[in-house]
Amino acid sequence: MNFSRKIYYNDKPLILTTDKEAYINENAVAEVYESFSGGTLRSFTQALQYLDRPGIKGAIIEDISEASLLDQLDAMYLPIVAAGGIAYNEREELLLIFRRGKWDLPKGKLDEGENIEECALREVKEETGLKQLTLGDKICDTYHIYEQKGQDYLKRTAWYKMKGTSADTLKPQKEEGILEARWVNEADLAPFAARSYEAIREVLGMVATTH
Repeated sequence: MNFSRKIYYNDKPLILTTDKEAYINENAVAEVYESFSGGTLRSFTQALQYLDRPGIKGAIIEDISEASLLDQLDAMYLPIVAAGGIAYNEREELLLIFRRGKWDLPKGKLDEGENIEECALREVKEETGLKQLTLGDKICDTYHIYEQKGQDYLKRTAWYKMKGTSADTLKPQKEEGILEARWVNEADLAPFAARSYEAIREVLGMVATTH
């Protein structure tokens, strides 16, 4: 079975795959991505340098070994586990937050001793002020790599559907840089998604096709 994983870097996709041709056949947008061969430090370094350039759409690293790709990833980045969600109310509106100049979805890091589902519910409650919230189906995992205070991280975020209510008063968590929390109708989502991140648009797109 072919392996592929999309990892966001500088809001651009880095694709790790054991079959580049098959991935491109299923994802036509990747035809313009630059390709690198081998799950090696050299390939990862070259791919990331390429993604640093303006106007670049994405990059692909191919290796016949899934383990080689993942082992090199683990060697380069400290793993972080996080969770978040898309909360819907009784009017089928979904909840977005505004943070650091972007519309985003509530999420945060896993605390010691809690499971991933507990983390997702806690983070959405803390960041939005929702109190009446129930967990639904898992949507997907997203991955992104970033640097902070000299350390390189790989964050995996698990996303879940949730059910809330507009009866709760929204209270954005200002200490986390959240300036606004807003219920948005899916029909009005496009301008918000345009001011979001690629990974968030991906999650929103998955929900739009199944909700």
